[in-house]
Amino acid sequence: MYSFALFLYRQLVRLVSYVKPKAQLWNEGQNSVWEGLEKALSHNTRPVVWFHTASLGEYEQGKPVMEAYRAQYPDHFILVTFFSPSGYEVRKNAKDIDFVSYLPLDGAQTSERFLHLVKPKVAIFVKYELWYFYLRGLRKRSIPTILISAIFRPNQVFFAWYGRFFRSLLTCFTQIFVQDASSKALLDGIGLEQVQVGGDTRFDRVVQHLRHPKPWSVLDQFIDNRAFMVLGSVWQADMDVLIPLINSKEFPFQWVIVPHEIHADEMKRWESAIQLPVQYSKDAAVSGAQVLIVNEVGYLAQIYRGASFAYIGGAFGAGLHNTLEASVYGPTVFFGNKNYTKFKEARDLVEFGLAYPIEDTVSLKNKMHEIYDAEDVFVNKQVQARTFVALQAGATQKIMNYLNEKPWN
Repeated sequence: MYSFALFLYRQLVRLVSYVKPKAQLWNEGQNSVWEGLEKALSHNTRPVVWFHTASLGEYEQGKPVMEAYRAQYPDHFILVTFFSPSGYEVRKNAKDIDFVSYLPLDGAQTSERFLHLVKPKVAIFVKYELWYFYLRGLRKRSIPTILISAIFRPNQVFFAWYGRFFRSLLTCFTQIFVQDASSKALLDGIGLEQVQVGGDTRFDRVVQHLRHPKPWSVLDQFIDNRAFMVLGSVWQADMDVLIPLINSKEFPFQWVIVPHEIHADEMKRWESAIQLPVQYSKDAAVSGAQVLIVNEVGYLAQIYRGASFAYIGGAFGAGLHNTLEASVYGPTVFFGNKNYTKFKEARDLVEFGLAYPIEDTVSLKNKMHEIYDAEDVFVNKQVQARTFVALQAGATQKIMNYLNEKPWN
């Protein structure tokens, strides 16, 4: 059934690739994946550490461990694989990574071919993406396999009465680093012993951004030392709430809008609905522009620096995007009140009064006024947010301590 589901998935992607650009990219990547891997690895003699990340978010989550591993073992070959085009296309030329590739779609033959070619010394999976044939192949070869920054909830399939197959995937890991004690308790309850609370490496990643800021001249010129608010990873459902806020002109802000995905038609609709002068980051500056729409990728993590407030998109839809990228710089964070509770960091930020789930434009506007109009509250929340993130860092060192103690290195 699993193999048949993979077959159907591949056929479906081929069909929709004619109308969906992401599907087309994935399909093209799968067609050329072996050529790239063989060219990069056929004559490699260095020990290979293989990091698998589903998409860009998991890559950013795993990046602190990749960097720490590179510093500790500079003579090793670091291979990073992606499943999603949205991760691969952005990071395919990443520095300090020896090779970035799509992961060939799981299967009995493809996993054997991949593992025979790569010969990983250690395999590190970030958060999710548990592929049966790959994990079984790693276990058969006795290759240490680590899952990092994982988080589990009671309603996941691993803990259902019908979840035996999925629970078997977890037994393939040599060690599982979970984000919190509740995740460990869930795994303890199904008999897994190779589990350690390690924390979330995303805190380490955003602290790195804080310590090593990367100025972006487009943003600097647009802001020009004025107050601004960032609307990050936003979808249409978010903009339905945010555009009336912008048009109200109640806050003396410059507005920076970063779509979750770059779609020209959607951005043009937003521009038409906004009653302030708009410019795009790829275009020439517009005199007097008060709204910047970022129509290129790779800048979001650094855009939050200096923001008065941040709104994070996704919670009105499939799920909230990364709140920590904003919180590390101090702005109070807002997001939709629908799908955020499965994200521990978001729940913690709400509990400490550093983030607020909002229902509509009115509730967002009222909460922003409550904070912005009281200068002491506004400043204190910025300090508290930065402190909250800094105190959560350290997961990377726990993982590296484990790796350094093992004989495979």
